[in-house]
Amino acid sequence: MIRVDTTSFVPIYEQIKTEIVRLVAAGVLKPDAPLPSIRDLATEILVNPNTVARAYRELEREGLISTRQGSGSFVSADARADVDEERKAHLGRIFDASIAEAGTFGLGPEDILKLFKERLRVAGGGGRKGGRHE
Repeated sequence: MIRVDTTSFVPIYEQIKTEIVRLVAAGVLKPDAPLPSIRDLATEILVNPNTVARAYRELEREGLISTRQGSGSFVSADARADVDEERKAHLGRIFDASIAEAGTFGLGPEDILKLFKERLRVAGGGGRKGGRHE
């Protein structure tokens, strides 16, 4: 379920956080769903339990999970909405950087929009079912 790449320059605790956020955003982890215990997840992905504990602490501080004494960690009730907002903000930053990069090649708004629509078509509609693309 949760994957990490030990050869990546991204710290493992950040990878764990990213994976949990991805699973919440994809609907795999639902609100109030239990997360693996720190020890179980550390054993599963072969990392130090302190690494998993750090990821869980940060996710809890960010409001995406909650820890119940004696019961473990769970996806918070509001996690999906929080993840949706973060995903939109993240994609906005990617789009902003892409627009700036396109500008360095002399592309204007119409050119960028045409290119974006072409890339959506090639990608099969951007991966969203029922999405409307003009």
